Amino acid sequence: MKAAVFDIGGTFVKHGIYEDGVLKDVSSFPTCGQDGADTLIERIRNACGSITNIDAIGICTRGQVNCDTGEIIYDPPHLIPGYTGKNLKTEFSSFGVPIAVENDANCMAIAESNALSADVTADVLCLTYGTCVGGAIVRGGAIYHGTNWSAGEFGMIYMNGEYYENIASVTRLVEQAKSMDASLYDGRAITARLNRSDVYALVDGWAKQVAEGLASLIHIFNPACMIIGGGIMENKDVFNMVTSKVSELTAPGFDVNIRSARFGNSAGLIGAGILAQKLMK
Repeated sequence: MKAAVFDIGGTFVKHGIYEDGVLKDVSSFPTCGQDGADTLIERIRNACGSITNIDAIGICTRGQVNCDTGEIIYDPPHLIPGYTGKNLKTEFSSFGVPIAVENDANCMAIAESNALSADVTADVLCLTYGTCVGGAIVRGGAIYHGTNWSAGEFGMIYMNGEYYENIASVTRLVEQAKSMDASLYDGRAITARLNRSDVYALVDGWAKQVAEGLASLIHIFNPACMIIGGGIMENKDVFNMVTSKVSELTAPGFDVNIRSARFGNSAGLIGAGILAQKLMK
């Protein structure tokens, strides 16, 4: 059974095929969000149409999502104008196959928690750091969506009068780095220059902001496992920088197993594939 899977992010749209539990033929194209939601959806529809003999579609997307209806409840309007209110199940209904739609952080959590070993209990928090900060809560092996499909929006925690994602997203880090050196234009460029003292100091300060949010969540939820992802967390130095600071900030008795997302930037596609596969049964 074959599913076409898509991960709609703020910077790129990743896509591929999820077949018999395996993700393959992964590619991507720029989101170009400022072109608007209609243009973006048409480009995704064209990419989907190039995949033959699909049995389902799995869509992992940024924003708050009603998973039953497929509607985007809310996404910051300045990122993809017109995206809020779009119904992705309706937009892709012409393909005549079941469609699963889920928030990107929830898809990551589905992929990552599904792969945890039996010795890890089912209560897990997942956070992903990129354009914004996404979050997800796994309880009893399933995503906890909350009353309005919006649980786990950890990026909207207030810290010092600002949303957590406004100070802990990679977007914020890149803004600060570019003001220091125009060549530091994305997360990869920044981590490649960690040997520079000014860059290291900048990332170290950012990691402290990230860790403060994580420590607060550990104190609130006391999870068995916390998984942190996003491209920048694939860098071991950055990951270690964050986790060491979390340890310093966490009260005694709140030890938690913090892991880097094992699937990296493929987690959203895999999660969407798992959901799509369930619809095929």
